[in-house]
Amino acid sequence: MKFLHTILGKLPEFQELERAVGAGTLPAAVTGLSTVHKAHFIASLCVRRKKKAFVVTGEEAEAQRLCEDLRAMGLRPLFYPYRDFALRDTEGASHEYERQRLQVLALMAAGDYDAVLCCPDAALQYTLPPAELRRRTVSLHPGQSITMEQVESALLACGYERAAQIDGTGQFSQRGGILDIFTPDAANPVRLEYWGDEIDTLSLFDLETQRRTESIEKLTLAPAVEALVDDPQVLAKKIEKLASSLRGKAAPKAKEILRAQAEKLEQGVHLGCADKFFPLLYGRIATLFDYRTDDMLLFVSEGTKVKARARSPAFQWGEDLKDYLEEGVLCRGLDTYSADWTYAVGQFSHDTVYLDTFARGSYDTPIRTLIGVTARQLSVWGGSTQLLEEDLRNMLHNKWSCVVGQFSHDTVYLDTFARGS
Repeated sequence: MKFLHTILGKLPEFQELERAVGAGTLPAAVTGLSTVHKAHFIASLCVRRKKKAFVVTGEEAEAQRLCEDLRAMGLRPLFYPYRDFALRDTEGASHEYERQRLQVLALMAAGDYDAVLCCPDAALQYTLPPAELRRRTVSLHPGQSITMEQVESALLACGYERAAQIDGTGQFSQRGGILDIFTPDAANPVRLEYWGDEIDTLSLFDLETQRRTESIEKLTLAPAVEALVDDPQVLAKKIEKLASSLRGKAAPKAKEILRAQAEKLEQGVHLGCADKFFPLLYGRIATLFDYRTDDMLLFVSEGTKVKARARSPAFQWGEDLKDYLEEGVLCRGLDTYSADWTYAVGQFSHDTVYLDTFARGSYDTPIRTLIGVTARQLSVWGGSTQLLEEDLRNMLHNKWSCVVGQFSHDTVYLDTFARGS
């Protein structure tokens, strides 16, 4: 896909944006771009400047579409979803989105990606701090001297659950000299076979037949949940202290619930609402923005929609919080699980490129470089070579540069920039 980056590099507007990135004259705003043009600008800018992309969109559908286009252009994009926190102590809650998020965080921490895409509500949610993720991540390989007990301790510290026989991700099972593990990012579980205190083999196996399928050379154990209870006894004491400090009309209900949950922790019982204690678990709050590195460019697609998307959950949370406080489910000190729009604007104040289809009057941060692009995305070619030929002939007659790219199965996008020959 290098030809795509070479072609765009000849466009004066893109050259101006590239100079702005090199000179540090950001934030910049680029207008006149449809979704596929945004993907082209993001991919080419990151490839040519040797950067990674952090892309915030106002709609999940747009983020998914950008992911597909960036992948077609040769990048390794990741999508970071929004999830509902478990604030009530119930069992059986789905961890699908949580484990998708953790997979993204692990890949970002390892640098094994080119772009991460998300909506603002997901990016602003509290999550596992980068230092905690790195501290708890463990790599295993055949021939490594590490006891089974040490591996089990690492798994428990990462939020895995012990099971008689694993049947889903985030679980591990031990019998004799065999340890089965199902990591959140894997399609199949892994079997560790020991020889004394040394890992003899690592193999994938089929969950239904329990038969090994293929050997692997390395297994990385990363956290299976975002809210990790490192020491249940310590957390129980923090909860008791918080309960004792509560005052007001709803305090009795909140104290009763908190003390019951502290008692469960002291007895070693698993809590189904560990998310509730995010403010007590880590020394500082963290969001996806904390995983940004110096080699990343931040792209904000359709800033007006991004702002609306960020503020909508905040309003809804204010309404839900009233019920939670009245019921005693939450209380003072356990009532915030996401950063606000002001925090987001602070993140947009440097190394940011705004991408918009239409020009707008104002931005939430001062713009140092403003670029207008005249671009067209033509109708998707439906397989008729006659229509394709007619479109190309008209564009070439106007002396336009034409890019014909097959980005997905049986689909051809025709994209033109209104430039002379």
